[in-house]
Amino acid sequence: MPVISPNVYSQQISRELECQRALEDEYLVLTALAEEAGWSWQEIALAMMELTEQYVAAMRPSSAMEARSLLRMHSKSLH
Repeated sequence: MPVISPNVYSQQISRELECQRALEDEYLVLTALAEEAGWSWQEIALAMMELTEQYVAAMRPSSAMEARSLLRMHSKSLH
């Protein structure tokens, strides 16, 4: 299912909720796939939080290029 584009006229708070709704179906699919593969909900939650922290670090202007490079290297090494 494709992720829905934001409504450019929304206020910031409603854009955040809109983004959550747009990502929710894909998030549920991803977590269900991880559970079916044998990961516990705790392991999935911790992995998602770590990935989120890495994403935030990569998007910070001061370290964006370096972090994106590290993310690419890190993601290729996981199997």
